[in-house]
Amino acid sequence: MYLIHAALGPLGPDAVLPPRLSDLLLSAARPDERVEHVVTHIHARPHPVVGVFLLAGSLNDAEARGEALCRRVLETQPSLEACELMGATVPLVAPFYERLLSSPGHGGQNRPLQIPST
Repeated sequence: MYLIHAALGPLGPDAVLPPRLSDLLLSAARPDERVEHVVTHIHARPHPVVGVFLLAGSLNDAEARGEALCRRVLETQPSLEACELMGATVPLVAPFYERLLSSPGHGGQNRPLQIPST
């Protein structure tokens, strides 16, 4: 399963995303797109983000199908006419784990393990 993040923008200062955007996207998914779940992060910066969880045989296939779903919904829903798809890619999680490993009390790649006898 892949998680595809689709960034939506540019939204004007008065633009509001539909309240059930994830349901709208999920209902628009075709069976061959193999979408399992959709979440929205409307307060993400610099742009709101839609997370599309889908099954795919490869990263390229997952990104292409996630992008196709988002483009199709943006093009057919009048409530989304102010939105533009900025990109649809698998999010890079390495910075998250680097930050997690660097936090106090966590041994790992960026810190030596704590030795209980010291």
